[in-house]
Amino acid sequence: MSTITLTYLNDDGDEIELDLPSHMDVCGDCQGHGTVMNESMRNHAYSSEEFYEAFPEDEDREQYFKRGGIYDVQCPTCHGKNVVPVVDEEKLSEEQKAEYEAYLKYSYEMARCDAEDRATRRAEDGYYGD
Repeated sequence: MSTITLTYLNDDGDEIELDLPSHMDVCGDCQGHGTVMNESMRNHAYSSEEFYEAFPEDEDREQYFKRGGIYDVQCPTCHGKNVVPVVDEEKLSEEQKAEYEAYLKYSYEMARCDAEDRATRRAEDGYYGD
């Protein structure tokens, strides 16, 4: 049986390591294509004017939207393998389900804190979403 190891901090600040049953699933980052847009471009929102300025040629614009195009790189999550190990929830014991729930709660809280930090940095930089 394949397993996946997950690590989190419990409420006491102790590091908990879980070895849980796993199976392979399509990579959520690249949706199974093995490539994603270069990180330096992926999180940038272009206005229409910026887009046509940055990609003046039709071919450049086509490549921007093409999967596996010249602006894509190997997926950093699956390393081009198209699949990643994920927890096989159907095979969890009751104890493992409780541990996994604690891990998910911790992961959610960390993601929420990270989002708050990003929002604070944007506000400090003068961006208010207008």
